[in-house]
Amino acid sequence: MLASLFSFALMAQDFAGYSDRTTVYETFQPARVTLTTGSVNFQKEANVFLKNGKLLFKKGSTNMEADMRQITSVEFSDKSYICIDDMLATVIDTVGANRILCTTLIDLVAYENQKVNDRMISNVTMGGNYVDASSAGVIDSDYLYPLVNKYYFEVNGKIIEAHERVIKRLLPKDKRSRFDFLMKTPDFTLADKECLRQVLELFDKEKK
Repeated sequence: MLASLFSFALMAQDFAGYSDRTTVYETFQPARVTLTTGSVNFQKEANVFLKNGKLLFKKGSTNMEADMRQITSVEFSDKSYICIDDMLATVIDTVGANRILCTTLIDLVAYENQKVNDRMISNVTMGGNYVDASSAGVIDSDYLYPLVNKYYFEVNGKIIEAHERVIKRLLPKDKRSRFDFLMKTPDFTLADKECLRQVLELFDKEKK
């Protein structure tokens, strides 16, 4: 029963798979960091923290979290990020000057539920003896981290959530019926890249 509840909790969000680490990259990578002042810094060793979406960098042998209030964007060799709500969001598609953005974070609630569930399963009665989870070596490093995606649009320089109510409120009135039609289409979801692109195209002033 607990396992099925856990699965439902994941399905209720845009589940993005599992990670065996708490950072995007296995090893720290060079990155180009653009600050809110317009200046550019180059970090030889940088990474993205999946716990909170913050930029990490090396200071000696210590991992440091950057002050996200000072960062506009970060570019690695394979990914571009912009800073929204003090988190780094990946640019996954563009339509004209507008963009689709995605944050990928560890689902901390699902992660804690996973640990609780595993402890309860380990604590079953077997031949009159109880198996204690702590004695069974259940530690954080033994777990995979469930990831969750959250999507945003950048429209005319403004960041908005990819949420039905928000989108409908901001769309031009003559395009809201098209959005309603999309939402009723089988298999349409605001967690799919192609579906998100169709919505973003509704904001394109060049398309009637």
